[in-house]
Order: sequence, then structure tokens, then C-alpha cells
Amino acid sequence: MMRWIGWAAFTLALAAAIHWAAITYAPSLIMARAMTAMGGKGVNTITHGDRATAASRTIVKPSPDLLYSYCVFDVSRQPLKITTAAPTDTYWSVALYTANTDNFYTLNDTQAGGQPATIVLVGQGQTVPPQPEGTIIVAAPSQKGVVLFRTLINDDAREPELDRMRRAAACDPLR
Repeated sequence: MMRWIGWAAFTLALAAAIHWAAITYAPSLIMARAMTAMGGKGVNTITHGDRATAASRTIVKPSPDLLYSYCVFDVSRQPLKITTAAPTDTYWSVALYTANTDNFYTLNDTQAGGQPATIVLVGQGQTVPPQPEGTIIVAAPSQKGVVLFRTLINDDAREPELDRMRRAAACDPLR
């Protein structure tokens, strides 16, 4: 009986340790892999992806109704200037994610009043010179992460127009 209790206690302790490790480290490992896949053009540079298909996997669980653009960021040396496009009469958003998959900022077409927006993403301890009125300053909780732009294709006939408009978005180091 004592031997059985010892094995049960060991099994429970091992399961708890594995569970803790998975919860603690899996998000960072998943995001590191995603950032490597997305970082083909480099860091702090926007990439405009093709329309999602059943084979698309750069973005996790992509929707064929959305056009995606993304930017792997690194604000360890200098802030990043993010400019959004503003397609009209459809949903668009820009979402910022940390290196462990946490979403820490999102802006959509409604919040932006249908206008393009400029976001300056700053790393820890960084300051930025005065920016034009309306510029949004966001502090990144991690030095690396992903900026994900989404544009809804609300009518297939509009896809070329929406694609052209979303390509106005940018991610560039703040100069």
C-alpha cells in the first residue's frame, strides 16, 4: 500500500511539474517559432501576405475573409513607427503582441474614426521626441513581438482595392 501511495505522489508531482513548465514556456516557444516564420523580410519591416487559403499557416488559424500584413518587431535599440492604412467601409485592425503571445494593444477602424493612425512603439526605458498631434505612443512590455494588421474583404470584388489600400501600412524604425 505504501509503495502505491509513493508512486501516486511521484506521478502527481511529475504531472504538476510538466503542467507548470508547459504553461510557463509554451507561449514563448510558440511565438518564437511564429516570429521566425514571419521574419522572412527581417525585423521592423512590414510583410503583406497573400489571401489566406486552406494551406496558409504563417498566421495561426487564418481567415480567408481577411488580408493579413505583419511585422516582427524589435524595440531593444530604438522605437518603431507603425502607420496604419484606412480602407473605407470595411473592418481593419492593428494588434500588437508580446514575445509570449500576449495582446497588449489593438486599434480598429471604429476606434480610429475611419482615419489612418500612427503608433510609436517604444521599448522599456526609451523616450521619444515630440510627435505630431494624434500620434499614439505605446510602451511594449517585451522588446520583441509581432504587429498584426487585418483587413476584412467584405466583398470579393473589392479585394484588389482593399489590398492596394492596406499596403499603405508600414512598420519602420523611428528616425
